[in-house]
Amino acid sequence: MKRYLSISLAVLAIAACQKPVQPEATPGKIQIEPVITKATEVNFENGDKIGLTIAKVNDTQKYADNALLTYDGSVFSSDLMWYADAYSEADVYAYYPYSESGTPTSYFAIEDQTEGIAKADLMAASKTGVLPTPNAITMVFKHLMTKIVVNIDNQSGATVEEVGLGGSRPAADIDIAAMAVSEYSAPLPDVELDPIKAFEATAGKVWKAIIIPGATKLELVVSLSNGKKISQPLAEMTLKSGGQYTINARLLQDNMIVSATGEIENWTDEGDIEFDGEGTTEDTPVEFTEYDGYFVYDGVEYKTVTLADGNTWMAENLRFIPRGMTVSSDPVEDAGIWYPAANADKVADPALAETLGLLYDASTAFGSEITADNAGTFEGTQGICPEGWHIPTVAEFTGLVGHCSNSALINTEGAYYDATIKGASLTALKEAGWEWQFASMRNKANTAGNGSYTVTNYNGIYGVMSYLIGSSMYQTTTNTDGSLKNIQYYYLMPTYNASNEKASVAYGNFLAGASIRCVKNK
Repeated sequence: MKRYLSISLAVLAIAACQKPVQPEATPGKIQIEPVITKATEVNFENGDKIGLTIAKVNDTQKYADNALLTYDGSVFSSDLMWYADAYSEADVYAYYPYSESGTPTSYFAIEDQTEGIAKADLMAASKTGVLPTPNAITMVFKHLMTKIVVNIDNQSGATVEEVGLGGSRPAADIDIAAMAVSEYSAPLPDVELDPIKAFEATAGKVWKAIIIPGATKLELVVSLSNGKKISQPLAEMTLKSGGQYTINARLLQDNMIVSATGEIENWTDEGDIEFDGEGTTEDTPVEFTEYDGYFVYDGVEYKTVTLADGNTWMAENLRFIPRGMTVSSDPVEDAGIWYPAANADKVADPALAETLGLLYDASTAFGSEITADNAGTFEGTQGICPEGWHIPTVAEFTGLVGHCSNSALINTEGAYYDATIKGASLTALKEAGWEWQFASMRNKANTAGNGSYTVTNYNGIYGVMSYLIGSSMYQTTTNTDGSLKNIQYYYLMPTYNASNEKASVAYGNFLAGASIRCVKNK
């Protein structure tokens, strides 16, 4: 305000500042933008229906109760309009698939899933403190049930006619608003549930089923064309809501050998599941599907972008957890994979992994133990990237940003090279669709050092000190006794301060924890 305003006008202005700001646009239809991978497909499909409930805060009656919304390819919507009070918050929750009888409070196992598992899938999304808005509300839908994948190596000489899972729980209570599954509270008939008949997803090889999570002792039952039925009891385990578990079975003439691993999609790796009796361990391929502008890897969607260097890059950091590994929150621990710590406390925050990805050492990134003898053999390796993609090389880094600490490798023809700043402008990269994500790093200077989080703050942005892993070796160093001291690879790093903001190529220690962005093979 100008200094010559009268006191009365100043008072009026202060009062006006204290009033709520009027919305720029009038809220209209209620729209829900889903974020999810379905149990059967990678996205919702046109025509899918959800049930939506809106409960205004401090209002005894629900504004909307089990309202039907239909998916049009981008959002769920209907004729349902927002209420007039634009400053009244509400709790919003939804579920899929829609039920005319109302928001479900219980779930009963679907015994026959031979036609597909979609009808057995149940997902929920919940969000609090929502205000009316002209924009679609983004809601994360999560699976409430458990998905079982059965891989069968059939060496019996007969055809597999049916795969069943016995011993699963018959019913459960459901709280959609809390996205929770609990023990069924009502009495159940004293009748044993027949084995759930699984869906044959890949002819003669892969079967899938949806079952209720919780403490369960399953039994795998396989029926053959020769009239035999072979069963194998599995050890008691606690199946996680939203979890996917894989059973690998080798089917012989009169028996089968089974093993299994368990993973929680978009959550944490729960490790191996033990089974009764002996078994063998077989690697299960990680699901990967590529689309225009993104791909889905192990159930997680990643944006991709083709840049001026002619390469297609991941446009966000990897957060894949290799089988058998557990993400660590302790930078001192040589775990090979860590959560980012891009915050004021410099403490690992699992929630940040959803947007900033995970931190990996080079051995985890390359998918192999690194020694002084093999250190230079990983250039362009696929590593833990999806099939058809790889860890970037130094040539690909310099082809993108131009500048390198090794002056012999500077590429003045780099697609985004700016000689005045000796690198590529982060703003230019962002405008091209390749925004840097400041994820911090786990630093370990050499084999004898201790790991620690390095978190640099600039203008309120924590994690400015961060790197992207490259697969081209720079050098190895040894101690005076000849033992290995360090191995360095070419990494991409940002400089972000008052005088500069750029990306350039530097050197990274192979034991440090850094981000990964894979590049597509040509």
